[in-house]
Amino acid sequence: MKSVTRSGSKVLWVAIFFLVMALPATQVSAGEKVQLEGTLKGIKCTHYKVECVDSDRFIDMEPDFVLVMPNGEYYFLPNLSRSVKVRHAHRKVVVQGERNGQEIWVDRLDEMDGKKRKTQSSWDWSREDEFWESR
Repeated sequence: MKSVTRSGSKVLWVAIFFLVMALPATQVSAGEKVQLEGTLKGIKCTHYKVECVDSDRFIDMEPDFVLVMPNGEYYFLPNLSRSVKVRHAHRKVVVQGERNGQEIWVDRLDEMDGKKRKTQSSWDWSREDEFWESR
């Protein structure tokens, strides 16, 4: 009888262990608010570390564009449409949003004016909401 109780307690401890390990995986974690300055470049050129020029040929062949930081790190921008990314391909931008791993959920995208170091608002999540609410 003693061995049955010992075996049952082991099963209980294993079940508790797996529950404790699985619980964090089910929680939704909030990302970190960031404002990053970088260049929008094609994902294939960035991943394979190939210098691609700003031409229709390279832009047409790219399936997606990422924000590339000066140190070579890059971030996906999943809530921006491809057309918005293409409009700013190979240009310096400032992205404000929520970073979660290697993704940034963009709240605002500003294009840098190279001469004056000023930004011009190009895409804003709140304007998208206003558009759909007005329909």
